[in-house]
Amino acid sequence: MGSYREITVGPRQADILGKDNRAIQMALDAMAYRGGGTVRVLPGQYTCYGPVRLRSNVRLVGDRAKTVLRMGPVVRSRLALDADIGQKEITPVDASGFCAGMGVTIGDRNGRSPMATMPLTIARVSDGVLHLTDYNVHDMNAERGDCVVSYFPLIHACEVDNATVDGFTLDAAPDSMDGLKAHWGGAIYMRYARHCLIRNVTARGCVGDGIRFGRSEHVTVEDCETADNYHYGIHPGSHSPWTTVRRCHIHHNGSDGLYLCWGVREGMFEDNAIHHNGGRLHRNGISIGHKDVDNVIARNHVYENAKHGLCFRVKTEGNGAHRNLIRENVIENNGSPKNKVPPALRKEPRYEVLCCGVFIRGVTHDLTFERNIIRETRRGKAAVQHNAFYLDKGVSRVRLMGNTVSDHPGGKLADDSHSRDNDLHELS
Repeated sequence: MGSYREITVGPRQADILGKDNRAIQMALDAMAYRGGGTVRVLPGQYTCYGPVRLRSNVRLVGDRAKTVLRMGPVVRSRLALDADIGQKEITPVDASGFCAGMGVTIGDRNGRSPMATMPLTIARVSDGVLHLTDYNVHDMNAERGDCVVSYFPLIHACEVDNATVDGFTLDAAPDSMDGLKAHWGGAIYMRYARHCLIRNVTARGCVGDGIRFGRSEHVTVEDCETADNYHYGIHPGSHSPWTTVRRCHIHHNGSDGLYLCWGVREGMFEDNAIHHNGGRLHRNGISIGHKDVDNVIARNHVYENAKHGLCFRVKTEGNGAHRNLIRENVIENNGSPKNKVPPALRKEPRYEVLCCGVFIRGVTHDLTFERNIIRETRRGKAAVQHNAFYLDKGVSRVRLMGNTVSDHPGGKLADDSHSRDNDLHELS
């Protein structure tokens, strides 16, 4: 038997024997009952029929290359009856594939799921009804074709403090994409989490984001890889101050590689490699916008993303991404040829086709760019990072200091702001 402060889980020679999320959850719950400690998941492949739910003051530790959590078979059915707020049951047309312990989310007829990141758990199945451990918090409608599906975050946390995930490969790819394309979850999802650490994790294949957290504070993501996810690579979600993302490899995700959502403030985003993102939706390496203020973006290598390297989204003055420091990054070779831009977006050439290293829109002000390298090294028609900087109308108090800018086919700067408050002399 392990020590009082550590429990091992594995297919053999472990304190708790098993190869699925239920064995891991048993250990997490036991360690939480003891007041905290470490759950060590031994090398092996573990099938998740429901999310692994983190507990406060418990470290979940594996061997990154050898400890693999995989999504279990995805079961999907339309609703036979409406699933109402406050109910603890769901009635599908076909309950045959669902079982006790399974995690489920409810979505509309197009597959969009308001609970994609907050899954429910089936306590039992009786007479074609899924009885849940918790209450439904959304009204879902059977007549419009809404459905229930067993797709969920592989690792989930809600109202958790001081939890750690260290050393896992998360394979969130479903066995079928049928009805899931509009689903938006996360291989890891945290909500109302505080002082949590995610490190040495590979998150791939999620119908949603690789790593996502919202309404959380002091979350650190370090030395992780997010790749081949349907939406964002790493997504610090709404009102998650004091976020740190560092030394991560973020690549080949369908939308923005690093997406700062709403109210991500006073964070550090440093030493990341962010490349080949946005191919599905024609998006950016890094996207920042709504109330994302007082952040430091430093020493990242941002390259060969589908649209802009770093994009400041359109916002009003009250909601703008102000007072951010962008320092010592290498931003190069971003953008796509016009024939790779979705036809509907070609109607906005300045914003969608003429891609830039740094693209700033909205009523955005007080940005400082120090000692960055922004360049286009490709030649001829392959050189599609059109400008180093683009400033749209409403942008002001942008300060450039010691940046190295070179070889853009459209020139170093396109300035539609015409603001006298900008300090752009080094590009003149």
